[in-house]
Amino acid sequence: MARLASVLPAVGKLSKDTLALYWELLIVMVPVMILVRIGVEFGLIDELAQVFEPVMNLVGLPASTGIVWATGILVNTYGAAAALVGILPYADLTVAQLTVLLSMILFAHALPQEQVISRRAGISFIFSSTLRFVAALAYGWILNAIYTWGDWLQEPASIAWLPDMGAVDANWGDWAWNSVVSLFWLFWLILALVVLLKLMEVLKITDLIARGVAPLMSLMGISKDATSITMVGALLGLTLGGGLIIKEARAGNMSPRDIVLSLCFMALCHSLIEDPLFMMALGGDVTGVLIGRFIFAVVVMIGLSRLILALPERIFNRLLYRPA
Repeated sequence: MARLASVLPAVGKLSKDTLALYWELLIVMVPVMILVRIGVEFGLIDELAQVFEPVMNLVGLPASTGIVWATGILVNTYGAAAALVGILPYADLTVAQLTVLLSMILFAHALPQEQVISRRAGISFIFSSTLRFVAALAYGWILNAIYTWGDWLQEPASIAWLPDMGAVDANWGDWAWNSVVSLFWLFWLILALVVLLKLMEVLKITDLIARGVAPLMSLMGISKDATSITMVGALLGLTLGGGLIIKEARAGNMSPRDIVLSLCFMALCHSLIEDPLFMMALGGDVTGVLIGRFIFAVVVMIGLSRLILALPERIFNRLLYRPA
């Protein structure tokens, strides 16, 4: 009985966290799913796709996937997931293409929200937003070239837990029912994700990952003073990491260049556990959404840090740094 009493609070908190995350997901996904369905119904998706066609051609993706990425950029990863669910039956994507798309979303998503936090933490909004957008395109191009060269992951893409959303001429009733079923299974996916993250925390796997990655910080020009905060942002999210930087910057515990370098790495590689797991559940391959993304971010940061550390103070303050 005593053991049960000690377990119940943990189960209750787990359930509360799952429901809170699921509700956050629903209030974003449901409106986007409806809008995408309306766009499909009235042919608006094809019209909008033409706007994104030149950009998406660069990374080997159909024009319609530009709507998914644009939704991710303006809303968040959940909004992009909703848009993906809407266009997937009509896009004929391979696993490689889906992985490229989801990887690009991981680099550039929720820019209005996350970049405001970065700006408050001490980095130029224009610089950090441009960095994320250009990095997303560059990584998408490289990843597509690698998958095409090796003829890897060329099988048709599918989302295992997603029911058949129907043909283009499916009626609204069928679409609504399939959407409800999708959201039902999505709840269990979110629950599994929350449980997995909690297990990683309890088993100290997150701490082990942080210790393994920490030595790379010096290669990226990030000092020991900023290493712990940078790792928090990289593993748990830009919002939390940026908030900690704001606090430390106001206390005078971080140098301006450490602030900028830390935020640059967080911009390229944050939520290193939760976001890739979610993207893998959407059909992305681990080689693109996690392994390749991390390697790319480290390589970019090694080069970028050399430039930032070499900049004269006047240019650095003018172009990159914005005091918190």
